[in-house]
Amino acid sequence: MHRYIAKWAIAILAVTARISGAQAPTAPPVDVPPAAGAANAARYANDPYEFAAADNVIQTIRLSRAADGVRFTWPRTVSQWDTALLEVRSWGAEQDPWVEVSVGEFRIQQYLDTNAVGARWLNLSGLREQLAGGAEVIIRTHAVTFEAETATLHLFDNHLDLQQRILVIAPHPDDAEVAAFGLYADRQASVVTVTAGNAGDMNYRASVSDPAEHYALKGYLRAVDSVTVPWQGNIPPERTANLGYFDGRMDEMYRVPGQAVPEVYSANTDVARYRRANLSKLVSSAARSNSWQHLVEDLVEVLRKVNPGIVVMPDPRLDAHPDHEFTSVALVQALEQWQGNPIFLLYTNHADSDHYPYGPAGTVVSLPPGEGHISVQKIYSHPTVHALQIRKLFALESMHDLRLSPDEQITCNSATIAHRPDYPRISDVDYFRRAPRANELFLVFDKTGVRAAIQEFLGHYKATQGARSCPADTRHLGSLRSPCLPFSPMVGTCCLKS
Repeated sequence: MHRYIAKWAIAILAVTARISGAQAPTAPPVDVPPAAGAANAARYANDPYEFAAADNVIQTIRLSRAADGVRFTWPRTVSQWDTALLEVRSWGAEQDPWVEVSVGEFRIQQYLDTNAVGARWLNLSGLREQLAGGAEVIIRTHAVTFEAETATLHLFDNHLDLQQRILVIAPHPDDAEVAAFGLYADRQASVVTVTAGNAGDMNYRASVSDPAEHYALKGYLRAVDSVTVPWQGNIPPERTANLGYFDGRMDEMYRVPGQAVPEVYSANTDVARYRRANLSKLVSSAARSNSWQHLVEDLVEVLRKVNPGIVVMPDPRLDAHPDHEFTSVALVQALEQWQGNPIFLLYTNHADSDHYPYGPAGTVVSLPPGEGHISVQKIYSHPTVHALQIRKLFALESMHDLRLSPDEQITCNSATIAHRPDYPRISDVDYFRRAPRANELFLVFDKTGVRAAIQEFLGHYKATQGARSCPADTRHLGSLRSPCLPFSPMVGTCCLKS
């Protein structure tokens, strides 16, 4: 058994080393030819993000070609800002493209999506102290080629008061930590998780073979995680709650708002089964059916009790998971019965088939590639220092669903035991890679703006609802990556192959 524990420790230390150094490989620059063909031409012209003109300062930047990338001079006339995005145009990229942005001896690294073509956003916020007027900024490119003419600089001054009460809304256990551990840690925050996480992969089938019993156990374990793990960010259980609604059922609840919707794997409709994990008084522990109407009522109650100045929740236009999408729809419906006027910080945990953010842990996060039209008021890049990234990593490691089950650990080296198809983990979609970063990124809205964003999502949802509907007999396939199915991260660190 000590052998397996040692392997686990070695793997965690490897991720920790990534966070500490975050050094990209020293591959030579690759010249990529300009995009060709109609499809790439359309991608090159695409720019889905529309920023509110009144809420950001825009400057055109003249780029010049350098031997290994591009460079420019930071303008002398910029106003005060906390977040800076440089919109560049990529002609194309190869596997794992990345850039190094430097001002003098200070540098940051950001990875892009493979085959990146068109508008991409370099997050320069980590160099805020060095970006004085007249400073030379060098962008060294690796496996990607940028247009060396002009770029557009977007500067945002958010005036966020992080001493206010913060309410983090998480669709599932671990979503609050993935998206916002660095933001909520050590602050006057409350963390409320909407579902128990009682779906997805059958992690513990070796111990509990009956599906209904298995997912009751899994949901309770994850509900306990959701109310206790925030304590690693100094958020006591008295300021956390799990509402106990059912994983994988949010879109169906929305379609039949007055009806009780059962769990994916059993006939149970009572969310009290999972609320027994709560130690706080944010929600009642009495019997309550799993319905959209009750969910909205509970969110109204949470808003009234917490009275937040900042609300953190998913952006349904970017976060491609139905539970994430409809968590935010429910929250905005609850706003109609609450008189508060907070600032909203919207995040995404599921973009680009869960490959985003790109590159290794410890590197910079910027906007994901998008399609269609995405209106934004502001962007906020929240810095997470090295020590906070380490705390975030181990908060995630504490989640039952982000590590191997006990039986998988015991049989780690077995050549005869059948494991899940993605055992022990898929590094490309691994939260230990994706979550502990140099920053956490949020789209910022006021109350009017967040309502408009939700209406933007609902307009698209209603137009495509038929294409999104799911046959009932596919609900058990939790390990498949589908917008119709409950998602489980399914990661572990045992038996990593070289």
